Amino acid sequence: MSSRTRRVGSVPAKIGYSFKRFFWQIADRDGLITVTHCGKLGDFIASLPVASWLYKTRGKRIHFVLASSFEPFTKIESLLLLQEMTGEVTLADFPIADWEKGGRPYEHNPNRFGVRVGEYYNFGFRHAPRRFVPEYVAEEWGLGVDSEFKLNLGEYAKHDGVLCSDDYMLVEVPQATALDLTQDLLTNARLMAGARESHVSQSGLFHILDWAGVTPTRVYIYPHSVNLHLFTQRLNEFDVKQVHRAVR
Repeated sequence: MSSRTRRVGSVPAKIGYSFKRFFWQIADRDGLITVTHCGKLGDFIASLPVASWLYKTRGKRIHFVLASSFEPFTKIESLLLLQEMTGEVTLADFPIADWEKGGRPYEHNPNRFGVRVGEYYNFGFRHAPRRFVPEYVAEEWGLGVDSEFKLNLGEYAKHDGVLCSDDYMLVEVPQATALDLTQDLLTNARLMAGARESHVSQSGLFHILDWAGVTPTRVYIYPHSVNLHLFTQRLNEFDVKQVHRAVR
């Protein structure tokens, strides 16, 4: 068994997934597999290796059904449609009560919100993760993690810009220009990937660059984000600066 097909989770979770897989292979052999998420952005990006595992082991593309009330998801479609695994992207009016814990509740049946789907999985944080986030997400359902997953940014141009991902970072990087966050995520990710200098906080954009194999010039860790080691396996490749200044 290759590392791509390694499954994690309890025995009951693995058995449950096996029964679900068997049923849907018969009932909907050519359909999509739906993955839902309610935010936040970095949490969602870290779940993509699990969605990729589903695609590669099942041969079915992924229908991402995302919370419309989470603003970054309104700018993510072009990025997701670049990925080989993506079949469709839909926004749904999932009710979210707790953004501080990653968007809760995250367990929603898309059919109850006007999105007709068959097989689906709710990806989210049932409690604060204590292990590598893709594995943490996968274990709830007895799924696996695609260890070969790489986010595709398509073609982008190199340029002489010095950019930072958030305007509050201008205190630490006054020579930089903050990204225009009204633009779609793919546009901003390409700008950062092509920049002479790219300075990022531990934000969703950092996770996009990380999973695309792009190493930012520097990563800034503010008090509200202190769990970088749970989201990346390239920690020793980054120039990390701890900032003891509250920005939220």
